[in-house]
Amino acid sequence: MLQTSAHTAQPSISSQYASWFDDRIEQFIEAHKGRFEPTSFFKRRNGFFITISFDHSRRKQRLEDSDLIDGPSAKTEMDSFTDLYNLICRNLIGRNYHRPSFHDLKPLAIGCLDMNGSRYWRSMGELENPHIHSIWIFTDQTRDGFQKLLADKERLLSIKERFSIRELDIQQLDQDHRNSTGEGRASSYMAKFMVHNNHELKVADDFRVLPFQADKTIN
Repeated sequence: MLQTSAHTAQPSISSQYASWFDDRIEQFIEAHKGRFEPTSFFKRRNGFFITISFDHSRRKQRLEDSDLIDGPSAKTEMDSFTDLYNLICRNLIGRNYHRPSFHDLKPLAIGCLDMNGSRYWRSMGELENPHIHSIWIFTDQTRDGFQKLLADKERLLSIKERFSIRELDIQQLDQDHRNSTGEGRASSYMAKFMVHNNHELKVADDFRVLPFQADKTIN
């Protein structure tokens, strides 16, 4: 019988989240790639690491103008991430993107909230500048449309203004780097705020995995 050592290192919160994110990404790719295509090829071709920074003064003003800032329906940063995802799907797939028949065309998007200084979470003070790090994996059918959207500066500016986004930093996932414990570095980087938030819960809504799983109809 195996004995459990008291000194056995337990996976960190960020490591567990990163591993789960990696699993979701691999499942998505396996369901969409060619039969003999390596997972890394599909990820490099269709994957993006996107950081979303908000103009918080404009965002607060919009909420105040809508009487939502103190209401139960006030939108969080992650709500804005979902709204952005839905708008991109509408642009790439069409107005009926939400119908079940188009579900397999939707990209996978995993977004995690972050704050300034989260890398040094043990010494973090007041939470500042909430922003989102995210990994998007597009299907072959929607990748070109997304790249055309990025090239259309006018449309991109309109989207940024709509969601009070100050900056969109978009990088292609050119490499599949792993850290020493095996998780993807991009996934680990996304999950770093989870450590702080788990230690002392200050933000209830700190990550999203999209699209939401469709509920199965029970007869």
